[in-house]
Amino acid sequence: MYFVLAPWFQLIIWHLACSVLVEASPVPVRASLTPGSPNAPAVYEGGEQIPLTFSPPATSSSSLNSSPPLIFNLPTWVTAPYPNSLRDEDRNVFNTTLQGIMLAKKHSSMGNNNAGVYSVASFDSSFARSFPPSIASQNIGPKRLLVKVLKNVDDDMVAEVKALKSVGQFVASGMMKFPAYKSNEVRRMSKGGAIGNTLRRVTPDDIGDRVQDNKLELKPVIVMLKMEGLPLTSLPEYVLEKDPTIKRRMMTDTLKMMCDRVGRLALTHRFVHRDNIIGNVLVISNGTEVVDVNIIDWGGKYLSSIREDVTWEDLMGWCHRRWAVYVWEAEY
Repeated sequence: MYFVLAPWFQLIIWHLACSVLVEASPVPVRASLTPGSPNAPAVYEGGEQIPLTFSPPATSSSSLNSSPPLIFNLPTWVTAPYPNSLRDEDRNVFNTTLQGIMLAKKHSSMGNNNAGVYSVASFDSSFARSFPPSIASQNIGPKRLLVKVLKNVDDDMVAEVKALKSVGQFVASGMMKFPAYKSNEVRRMSKGGAIGNTLRRVTPDDIGDRVQDNKLELKPVIVMLKMEGLPLTSLPEYVLEKDPTIKRRMMTDTLKMMCDRVGRLALTHRFVHRDNIIGNVLVISNGTEVVDVNIIDWGGKYLSSIREDVTWEDLMGWCHRRWAVYVWEAEY
């Protein structure tokens, strides 16, 4: 025996069920490039001018398909890519061969603009003599350093050195000697093999014919301070927290501190850091309380020079809109 519900009653039940699902399930942010947008400011040529479009998360079934997308164009107070500010004297930062430093394990895998970031096992006094005065005065040890191995040198890499000097994270740059590997070994290293984790400790006897005739090759590197903190989604206090309200508060506080830090640095140095993804914002916490943040990854591709008349309100309006909580939540 069964009952047949009236069509109008079935419609009510279906509507209620859809509302519950929309409220309970996270709605992913849909991202797409819209190169032909009429609202895109003609700031400068190139891919950096392409606006990124996000549709905000729906809060009810009625708004699921009706919410207008938020279009994150480059702000009008952005004047040019930061690498355009380079002078001739900025371009000699990779002319020196660095010596007296030993690399340890890989800190992070290869990225779009580098061949891996490594911890430092040790360095001697000859290397320490190259430290900028602000770094030398801190009496730092190897654990405070990271080495980014670059695939090549271009204006973005030179601009990164310039930016790191401005924000106080630069230690040294130049060329370092590495074993020259055959192409198949390079591919294996890119997948996280042991050889790639101990580049400076490998000898020809260790890896046999994988080294090309005992040759060494010079690769460009940037040595920088290892900043305190972890990305929010790697922070144990955040990962283990079960209360979504607390997790949302931690993310909100992190974003506010990030925008404050980005804004202060922008007003001080006249360029803005635009690559503020979760992995580039290191969180310092006391339990579930976010105490401070550090900004990392100063690659020139996502740095922009700004107008002299840009205000704090300009920077905060852009940052809190561009890096809203739902944008970060959509990343992970």
